[in-house]
Amino acid sequence: MAELTTASGQGPVRRAPRVQASLAFVQRVRPALYALLVGSALVSFWAGSDGARMPTWVSGVAPLLFGAFLLIFSVYRFALIRARHYPAATGLFQIGLGALVFVLLLPGTRHAISTRARVEESGGDDALELMSSLDPRVRALAAEVAGERGSGARYASALLDRLSDPDPRVRTAARASLTKLLGSDVAAGVSDEAAAAKLRPELASRGWLRSPP
Repeated sequence: MAELTTASGQGPVRRAPRVQASLAFVQRVRPALYALLVGSALVSFWAGSDGARMPTWVSGVAPLLFGAFLLIFSVYRFALIRARHYPAATGLFQIGLGALVFVLLLPGTRHAISTRARVEESGGDDALELMSSLDPRVRALAAEVAGERGSGARYASALLDRLSDPDPRVRTAARASLTKLLGSDVAAGVSDEAAAAKLRPELASRGWLRSPP
């Protein structure tokens, strides 16, 4: 059976077969460990963008990838701790920190955080806040309401963003509201993507965009 020397110099200590097996396991899966970490990070950055634009499955993939990473990483750390190759306090702290990150990646947690951020960004304007809702029906209704309120300077940028929404109902409502705010259909007869390109300079000329096109 394999032996190792303790950090205190008290002589060789036999590794338990289970520890040996764990160490061999993590050596084999180490490439997958890094791949899962990188994959979860990339998906998390994507999911951190406008929630209304990303596919619904994205918000669930990030915690799954990170959860798989955390599971393998925990086995790896516990194996090193049991073999006395790694400080127990540091290993447990890393695992606990990973568990916290996993909770933050859960769709419910992300939605609660993003909702609070939207409320702060919108200054309490329910139409602006709800135009970033995860529910396309809510986004469509908010876009329609924005057109009825008649404030182009306040709503034009958000409505222009909704022209690239994945749901056609939201795009239709946004185009209708922009037409109401402008007083004419500047982008009649063109696709939503082309409409956005035509509307942007018109909205900018009126000073309704938050940033230059």
